[in-house]
Amino acid sequence: MKRQQITGRSQLVGIIGNPVGHSMSPYIHNHLFRTLDLPFVYIPLEVRKEGLPALVESLRNLNCAGANVTVPYKQDIAPLCDALSGLSQLTGTVNTLYRDNGKLIGTTTDAEGFFKTLERLQYNSSKDNIVILGNGGTARTISIALAHEKRPKSLTIIGRNQSRIDTLAAEITGKTGFPVATALFNTDTAAARLKDCSLLVNCTSVGLVPDTAASPLPPEAFHKDMLVFDVIYTPLETQFLSHAKQAGCRTQNGLLMLVYQGLASFHYWTGVAAGIELLDMDELQSLLRENYQA
Repeated sequence: MKRQQITGRSQLVGIIGNPVGHSMSPYIHNHLFRTLDLPFVYIPLEVRKEGLPALVESLRNLNCAGANVTVPYKQDIAPLCDALSGLSQLTGTVNTLYRDNGKLIGTTTDAEGFFKTLERLQYNSSKDNIVILGNGGTARTISIALAHEKRPKSLTIIGRNQSRIDTLAAEITGKTGFPVATALFNTDTAAARLKDCSLLVNCTSVGLVPDTAASPLPPEAFHKDMLVFDVIYTPLETQFLSHAKQAGCRTQNGLLMLVYQGLASFHYWTGVAAGIELLDMDELQSLLRENYQA
């Protein structure tokens, strides 16, 4: 394995969030920097919400190429950017910061990571009944991207706060012209939407390390005709995915999405189009099992 050479010319990249201790992004990006002999180093940047503006200002003042942004700051960081990409203007979310002519630009690569994962699974999301669980930054980005491309037959957002999910659904419809339904967890409406669902995506943090015994849905909510996608990758198999497998569903955790969105971010920082073949997915899964399981 190549050693990573950190010199006076090395540029800083990191991941902003709270928590970030579970993130595999530092391993992935530093491996790519070593493999391609690029002068960058990637570090965790855990910060409390009140410190977020100061951290972003520090990135401007340092020799920083950019950063990833993870929960819970994908929406909070958007107004702190000098400019937003067209997609981030549409979604109101940012998962990637990069420099362009001295400005700190915010964009999101989450949708690209999500769609490329579906392509790798040879799954066509067109004309399907899609259900999204949650209304945070990732749920918002994926829902708006799906609606913008008019991919689903129907799109439903299930959450715990009726006002929040109704507000998000109305915003998506207003921006894209695509009708979005809503339902609260543990209601007859949610059960009916899940019964007809062909693609179910968990964008909540329920089941994330260390709370691995939890699931946003009970076992009876799943049926074998679903593809069940969990954006969580620590643990590799959440209770949510375990319930889905027991029901005969096809399942996918969030590791591929992490990799694909990370490769897109990598290109913004370095100008290099790195392919997924540079990463050993079996090794990544082994590292997750060894270091990031509960």
